[in-house]
Amino acid sequence: MNEINKFIAGLNDNQKKLLVVAIVIVVAALFDRLLIAPTMSRLSSIEEDITKEESTIKQDTRFLGYKDRINQEAQEVAPYLTKNMSTDEEMIAAFLKKIEGLASASKVTLIKVNPAPGEQDAEYWKYQADLECSGQLPDVISFMHLVNSDTELMKVDKFNFSAKKSDTDEIKATMTIEKIVVTDKPMPPKAQTNESSSNQPATP
Repeated sequence: MNEINKFIAGLNDNQKKLLVVAIVIVVAALFDRLLIAPTMSRLSSIEEDITKEESTIKQDTRFLGYKDRINQEAQEVAPYLTKNMSTDEEMIAAFLKKIEGLASASKVTLIKVNPAPGEQDAEYWKYQADLECSGQLPDVISFMHLVNSDTELMKVDKFNFSAKKSDTDEIKATMTIEKIVVTDKPMPPKAQTNESSSNQPATP
């Protein structure tokens, strides 16, 4: 300590000033290296983390928006989905009963109804029926509208009108009605027809 005091005492005023400036510079450098630099580095790291979190939150918010939209679309589609599949005969019977109900509601008389066997596609089942009916033209049109707008995914595929008698306003109509059945569960494997089964190689 005495040597340092002797060294300082031997300096002139300019040299003392230079020594003080040098000490201040060294202290400032040490302060920057030991405190300011780590603090700024930590703040920069925190800002990067905040930016990443903001990006993640934006993505999550967008995904939540997609989820809400998907749920809304699912609710809109739900009435058109069949939750429980019955046997083919029961599905056809329910199809014909629905047609009879819509015809009755429209004051249309069913003369003949010929259902076709159900057809299974990769994504749905299709049922079809050819029918003859009679009634007033507005009632027949109303019947067709009820078929096409029903939640059971039915449509009038083909139709033809003709006058029933010359002295009456009633008409006779023939039409083909299709019904598509889509389930809320994955479709089971498509059943093989007898023809495709017969083409399979026989097992030894």
